[in-house]
Amino acid sequence: MGSAEPASSVSPSVGPTAEVRLNAGATRRAVTLSVVFVLGIAGVYALLVALTFAGPAAGSAGAFQGLLLSGVVAVLVASVGALVSLGSAPRAVELGEEATVVVGRFGRRYAFPGRSQLRSTVVRRFRPGLGSPVPLESVEIAGGMSRRSFLIDEGLLASAGNDPAASP
Repeated sequence: MGSAEPASSVSPSVGPTAEVRLNAGATRRAVTLSVVFVLGIAGVYALLVALTFAGPAAGSAGAFQGLLLSGVVAVLVASVGALVSLGSAPRAVELGEEATVVVGRFGRRYAFPGRSQLRSTVVRRFRPGLGSPVPLESVEIAGGMSRRSFLIDEGLLASAGNDPAASP
C-alpha cells in the first residue's frame, strides 16, 4: 500500500492557505429560531387538540382522523420551517486565495471566487439579541452565474475583497 497523507479539513479547491471561519453567532440564532418555530407549531396543535376534546364530537372517529391529519400537517410544517431556518446559516466559510467555499449547514459546499475577487453585498444587518450575542448580516455572494444569500456573523467575510462603502 502507498503512503497515506494526513487528512486536511480544507478542500483542494480552496488551497492549502485557506482560513476557516466558523459561523457561530448565526448558527445560534438559526437554532433558536427553529426551536421557537417548532414550539409555536406544537402549541397551536396542543390548542387544537384541547378544543377538539372539549367539543361535542370529542369521541367520534371523525375527530380522531381530523387530529391525526392535523398532526401530520403540523409535523411537516414544523420540519420544513426548521430546515429552512437552519439552512440559511452556513457552518463555516473557508477563505482562500484561489476560492472561497461556504460550508452549508447540511454539508453542501458552495464555491465562489477567491479572496481578491469575492464580491458580497450586505442585504440586512441584525443587532445582537436573544437569538445571537453577536451582530449578524444577511449577505448576498455572487460568483460567476451563481448568487446565494446567507446569514453570517458580522465581519466573517471581512478582508475578502468586499467594499464596505458599497453595502447598505
